[in-house]
Amino acid sequence: MITTERRVSGAAAADALLGKSKPALPKPQSQNEVSTPTRAERRTQFGIDCAELVHFTHWEPGGEHVKNLIVKNVCMKTLKIRYNLPKTRYFSMNFPETVTLSAGMSWTVPVTFRPVAKENYSDAIEFITTLGRFFVPVKATLPEHVLQICDSVQFGCCPVREVAKQEVLIQNTGELKSAFEWNLEGSIFKITPERGVVEVGESITSVVEFLPQDASVYHATAVLVFGDRSSINTWERSQISVPLRLSGVGKFSFLTGHPAVVDFGDIFVGRSVEKTVKITNAAVVPANFTVRDLGGEYFEWDRTDGTVAPGAEVEITIKYTPVASNLHSTEYYDITTVSGNNVRITCKGHAIGPRVTLNTACVNFNDVPAGTTVTRALYIQNHSAISAYYQFLTDANSIFKFDKPYGAINPNSSVALTVKFTPKEPINYWRRMYCLVEHQDGLTLDLLGTCYDDRRRPASLIYKHIENWYARKEAGLWRYSPEQLEEMMKNGDIDCDDGVLTWSQAQEKSRNEMKLTVRDSTYDEYQVASEYFYENGPDEPVALLDSYVDFGSCSRYRVIEARTVRIHNRTKGKMSCVWVQGDEETDEPVFAVTPAVSDIPPNATTEFRVAFRPNMDNSIYGSQLECFVYYKSMRNFRLVNEDTFTPPWCLTPMVTGNTFPPTQSSFIPKVSFNALRLDFPSCHVDKSVYRTVRVSNTGDTPVHFAMLDSVGEGVGGGTPLASMGGAAFSVKPRVGVLHRNENRLLVFRFSPGEERAYEQALRCAFNGSWDQAYDLHMKGAGYFPHLSFDSNNMLFFRPTCIGAIAKRTFEARNKSRITVKFEWRIPQQYASIIAVEPQRGVLLPNSSMKLTCSFAPNSVKNWHVKLPCYYLHEFRDEENEEHAPDFNPRRSTLSFFGRGIVGKLVCRPEVLDLNAVLVHSAAEHEIALHNISDCDVTFDIVIMRKSLDTEDDEEDAFVEVPNDVRLSEIEIVRASRVASARSQQNLRVKVCFTEQVQHEYRIFFKREVSSLRCNSTDQTFNDVTKHQSLEELNPGPHYLCTIRGWGVHPLIQITDIRCDGFGKSHLWENFSVHTFNSLLASVETNSKPKNRNASPDRPLSAEFNGLPTVEFDFGSTPVGCRPTAYHLNLRNSGVVPVDWTFLFPSDLSISIERWADPGDYTDEQLHHTHILDNSIFTISPKAGRLEPGDATHVTMTYSHEFAGTHRLPVLFRLKNGFIQGEGSGGKEIVCQFWGYSVPPQKRWLHFRKGVHTFREVEIGTMQPPVQTYQLINRGPLTVEYNIDLSPLDQLKAENGGVEILRCLRPKGTILPGQCACIEWIFQPLEAQEYEVDIPINVSDGPTKMITFKGRGITLAPEDGELLDSRDYVDPIPSVQEIDIPGQLARLSKERITLGHIPLNTSISHLLVITNLTSESTVSFRWHVPDFLAEEIKIHPPHATLEPLASRVIKVTVASSSPRVYSIDVLCEVMDETALAIYNERKAILDAARREGRPLSVVGLDAPRRESRGSMYSMHDLTKVKYRPLPPISVATSPSDDQQLEDDVAQTEDEDKRPISAATAATDSSMNGYNPLPPAPEPFHLFLAITATSHLTDEFRKTFQNQDRFFHEPVPTLDLSKAPQRLQADAWELVQEAVESLLDDAFRDPEVQSAPQNSWRTAPIPYYAQISPTVRHGVALVEGGSDASAGIDDMQSLPERIIGSHEFQSLVEQTLEGTLFNLMQEANLDEFEMTRPVMTILESSIDM
Repeated sequence: MITTERRVSGAAAADALLGKSKPALPKPQSQNEVSTPTRAERRTQFGIDCAELVHFTHWEPGGEHVKNLIVKNVCMKTLKIRYNLPKTRYFSMNFPETVTLSAGMSWTVPVTFRPVAKENYSDAIEFITTLGRFFVPVKATLPEHVLQICDSVQFGCCPVREVAKQEVLIQNTGELKSAFEWNLEGSIFKITPERGVVEVGESITSVVEFLPQDASVYHATAVLVFGDRSSINTWERSQISVPLRLSGVGKFSFLTGHPAVVDFGDIFVGRSVEKTVKITNAAVVPANFTVRDLGGEYFEWDRTDGTVAPGAEVEITIKYTPVASNLHSTEYYDITTVSGNNVRITCKGHAIGPRVTLNTACVNFNDVPAGTTVTRALYIQNHSAISAYYQFLTDANSIFKFDKPYGAINPNSSVALTVKFTPKEPINYWRRMYCLVEHQDGLTLDLLGTCYDDRRRPASLIYKHIENWYARKEAGLWRYSPEQLEEMMKNGDIDCDDGVLTWSQAQEKSRNEMKLTVRDSTYDEYQVASEYFYENGPDEPVALLDSYVDFGSCSRYRVIEARTVRIHNRTKGKMSCVWVQGDEETDEPVFAVTPAVSDIPPNATTEFRVAFRPNMDNSIYGSQLECFVYYKSMRNFRLVNEDTFTPPWCLTPMVTGNTFPPTQSSFIPKVSFNALRLDFPSCHVDKSVYRTVRVSNTGDTPVHFAMLDSVGEGVGGGTPLASMGGAAFSVKPRVGVLHRNENRLLVFRFSPGEERAYEQALRCAFNGSWDQAYDLHMKGAGYFPHLSFDSNNMLFFRPTCIGAIAKRTFEARNKSRITVKFEWRIPQQYASIIAVEPQRGVLLPNSSMKLTCSFAPNSVKNWHVKLPCYYLHEFRDEENEEHAPDFNPRRSTLSFFGRGIVGKLVCRPEVLDLNAVLVHSAAEHEIALHNISDCDVTFDIVIMRKSLDTEDDEEDAFVEVPNDVRLSEIEIVRASRVASARSQQNLRVKVCFTEQVQHEYRIFFKREVSSLRCNSTDQTFNDVTKHQSLEELNPGPHYLCTIRGWGVHPLIQITDIRCDGFGKSHLWENFSVHTFNSLLASVETNSKPKNRNASPDRPLSAEFNGLPTVEFDFGSTPVGCRPTAYHLNLRNSGVVPVDWTFLFPSDLSISIERWADPGDYTDEQLHHTHILDNSIFTISPKAGRLEPGDATHVTMTYSHEFAGTHRLPVLFRLKNGFIQGEGSGGKEIVCQFWGYSVPPQKRWLHFRKGVHTFREVEIGTMQPPVQTYQLINRGPLTVEYNIDLSPLDQLKAENGGVEILRCLRPKGTILPGQCACIEWIFQPLEAQEYEVDIPINVSDGPTKMITFKGRGITLAPEDGELLDSRDYVDPIPSVQEIDIPGQLARLSKERITLGHIPLNTSISHLLVITNLTSESTVSFRWHVPDFLAEEIKIHPPHATLEPLASRVIKVTVASSSPRVYSIDVLCEVMDETALAIYNERKAILDAARREGRPLSVVGLDAPRRESRGSMYSMHDLTKVKYRPLPPISVATSPSDDQQLEDDVAQTEDEDKRPISAATAATDSSMNGYNPLPPAPEPFHLFLAITATSHLTDEFRKTFQNQDRFFHEPVPTLDLSKAPQRLQADAWELVQEAVESLLDDAFRDPEVQSAPQNSWRTAPIPYYAQISPTVRHGVALVEGGSDASAGIDDMQSLPERIIGSHEFQSLVEQTLEGTLFNLMQEANLDEFEMTRPVMTILESSIDM
């Protein structure tokens, strides 16, 4: 296959070899590139057809050569064309002119060439046409050698070690004859012919051969060298080399045969069966195969070689034609390929013959009078699918006559037969009639009858007598007469059992002596044939010494000499002999015996004379005579004992003769055999096999036949009889007469005497003429059994673990052609270690079997055992052992090699920490199990779990649990129960914890201890450990690893909740966040949630029965306001991922079919449907998944479009895994959403809960703390409340007149959006819980009953240990976690918890407020409730923050009276940038309104910025009838009631006025002005302060950590008489004057020198903070006279100054101010707080 062609000239090749390049064609004058297209391209592109080039050849220098170039217009339009002259002077043309060519016109252009030297010339002619320009090359070349070949030859993929061929065409396209030769190195590629000559214009073909040796890629380069070979000089000078690239890939072919075993099964002899084998080539190269026969001759393959294409398959037909029944054929055929693998095909077949049976085994004619005929009927049946031929071995003159003595039986049919019995002599008659069947063992038919007459009546003969006789013969009693047997029975020598006589135990020796020593050894399939062959054998009581008598050629006109027939009596009794001759007494038989009746004495021989009286000339006579021999005592029934009854014997000698003259030839016989080649099944040496052959006489005259061989008239061969001169092949009958149209079956016998193949030709002569003879070719083989094993009878085992069982398969091959039976006899000491399965079995001829050897070592050592396998052809019959042939078992030894070692497994890691695992969820991990031993280890996993009620790590603390995750919460899944040697497998650890506890498991492995014995494994282990270390061989359990894990429940917490206008404390209580978090943090709420589906006929509340419920109070807001948005932060505080979801009732409902009647909805369902349809409550997102530590922002909104109360149950579901069969685990909490949209003109107080619990108060306190209860006005109108205190009087009466609960302000007025802090004093009398229901009345509104609770406690510790004052739990987080939309600023800390504090202390806290906007400047202002204005100070109270700036805030709390602090301080944050824009635009609108100018001419081009109000508002406030309420804040306390009434009146007036500038803008819009955008609204931050203040004395008795508080000195001045606060200017003047006086005083030298002496002697440093008695820079020294009295009179002045309250207050203020300034500077990034205090400067020193 030529892939690429190229033309190689001599000059071009030379230039290529020298690295030269051809000169380029001259370029046209135009700067544009002009192409040199091919001829076809010219026609298409330019419409011009002309030659490819102008080529001048055969020229001489100095001459002038002209060629004409014809240019033709092949397009459909007229073209104008002209040319430019060539650039060189060697080519010339006429002066160029423009020529017009019409369509189809031609133009002849002459080109003249004038060479001046012998060299190559080249140039080009440029043509310019209407459609463009192109070049036509012009060249002149010298004669040169030019051979054309392909560039490469690619063989592709070829099979290895096979030759692939391709042809290469060499064409001579030059002007010179060229000689060539191939230069190629290596033996992979070969080119033939290697050299040759190519004439001009001719070509030659070279063959490239590719012979790869292995699967590789081959590349080679063949060089074609050509030139002038006329002489050596010219050859070397004119050589031109052209390379040819050769490539190929060697690939192995791979064949597969299917099926590998072709089993034909049972096939009838003479039939042929075909089966196909598919040979598939799985490789990419073709496979050439050959079928190699390994000795088969009965299987015929339709093809024995061929080629299988890549990926294809070839079908081969195999035909099996068996020739002999009971022939097992197993042959092996190898399909071999040179380039790949070999495939073995095993062919099996079993030849069978027809199955023919008789309906009875015996025909008894019973008692028949002499001279009469009795007829019996029977039938012979063919049970097979082929025809069968049968023949009864009887004669026409027999006393038992068959109507159909021979014939064919159709398939699956039967033939009816009749038998006639005509006796003459009054005796018993018994003859065993043999029925031969072609291709099958013969049948036997016992014919019985008793003849009697008036003179003699024998005893009746029955079949039982026949059976008893055969039993007597087997017992060795066949030599004794009946009377002798009776005597022996009397003497006790023999025993009788129902007519069966056997030797007694005392006569066992006689029994052995009487046993037969010679018999034929055959198979069960040939028992009848063997009996027929030896019916006159030496083991018979009566022997016919002359079984064949031949008179030869006789004349009926001469006296024919009689022949003698001898009968020998081998018994010890007297016998009588009766010959049956002719049908009637008047008939003169052809063959007559005299005397017809005679007695034979014991152990004697009697001769009888046989006379031949032929009655016709030129005839052949043959007859089978019958002679019945019986004991003399059996002639009369009176002489017969039933137990010793002996049947008669029938002897049948064959007698033949003819009346042909000796010199005259007989008739030409017309006979045929059904087979002239007889193949016998192979048999064991000294055994016999039989075959039947049918011979047919198709003529109308009798035919005499005789079988002759080289030995003579041998009876048989191979048995002990063969030593008498017998042959391996024999036949019966050897002589006989075939009557006309008669078929006779001959029985051939093969009995080999040694192990070899036998072939012999038996000649069958007919009518005594050798010219009319047939040769029958016999073939058989004798074998001894041969058994071998693969791998040279050696079997190697890998190292095996102690206690384990290793198995290996090996093949046992029967190399003989006879059946082999084998048995393994493992020595007893190895019976528990080594076993072979099957232990015994049968191998068919030339077949193989896979055996399995098991090895179970019980000790650590190397094992080398020789395993004996005994085999033989047949197992020996113990009863007839002495008479059996030499079937001694043979022995084959299998050498066994093995090694027992201890297997060891380890795990990596040894400790697997699962950390936290979600309960009721399946978690999987993997650990690596390493087998570090050299053996495979079969193991089981044992899991031990540590008890939960113990902390010990002892073994007793662990209990075994099943390896099932459903039962023990853990399961170890093995990839395989066997760990291969030096391997690793991963164990999958599956856990599913159900409890929130720590789980610890220890994993062990236990080696499986197995034994090949039947006893228990415990006994096996005892045997194993007899001589070995118990610890080493202990099967286990052995430690592998430890697995630990925590079962944890999912934990989701609400860590932050926010809503604009509400403090976190208020929201935390309204949404019951503490209860919600507690339920989620509990171990279980409901471990198995149901599939809750609300049906139309069942309220949803019934579905939630039993579930914990929390209330989400969305508060109250006037109807029409924008929706209130609540922002929750859900955080996964656990250590496992968790899925969560909120489910509305609609999410739980079941969708019903349209045809179904949903029924009537309840009021509850209608209410829920109204809420969901109008989206009054919404949640976003409703579901999600949180990884540990992650958080999500959930927004809940409450819409106020519809007035009234709105309730909606929402199911919060927390998933925590899935357990198959138990449903999903998890937690479910019902969240009752509640909200109220206040109708217009309704006064409404919002009560958070119906129960209020006061903080616990210590009993006996002198001044209980003041506690507050808030009333919130969420309606649009001012509310007046009145608290009914009458229940307190009852409480007072119940406690002995002691006032337990007291309200300081029972009535008042609350403005819209404000809250009133009602002060209460709870003073318990006893340590118990108090409860009272107090109604709160609202003017023009409902009355609410609130339950107030309080508990009295004892704080004084009993053991004298003081309490920690900082032990003050605040469940609400103090740090903001989520930012809500529109948030302007953020506090670093939202809650300040002071704990328990004493009175008259000052505590400060620092926090930072940060501007979150990046473009706006914001301002903040703190609003402290008036009643706490003197106790809570915030500095600075207001300030401005630049974008992203922050400011440090100092909060100071100074408690003056006992109080429970729980207050939210409001911080109002305003976007100053947006407010300035709004004011500017409002001023423009106001000016336009005042001047009456239209709004269209007003310039409102100020930069538009979205203020927080416009960004956050969900709808236009101008369209809302009622404005949103201001943030909840504590109402101010007016100085008197009149002031309060004025504020109320003012508020009500404001309710009637427009609510904002937006309203005015709306009105302006109605008048034609553009609306003013809404004013920016402030954002509200809340700072919660919680604390409880106590009296100083009570605090000291109860709490510790007193040194962290500073007590201010008690003022000595009467503050009530203090002057009023000065004005600002006057105060500054006083301050400057005092500072000036103090400065002058301290500058006085006397003042400075006065304390110097005493200060030098001071024992302590000047700075108080250095003193060890000072904490946090403050010395706790009590003021007053008691403290002064405690000072030593000798104390120095500095000590008194340092211990004074004034000085400590000054120090505290100084340090506090310093720290505040530092924090402020750090907040402004003026220095880094994390930088080290000291910096070491490195200096370089010049050396």
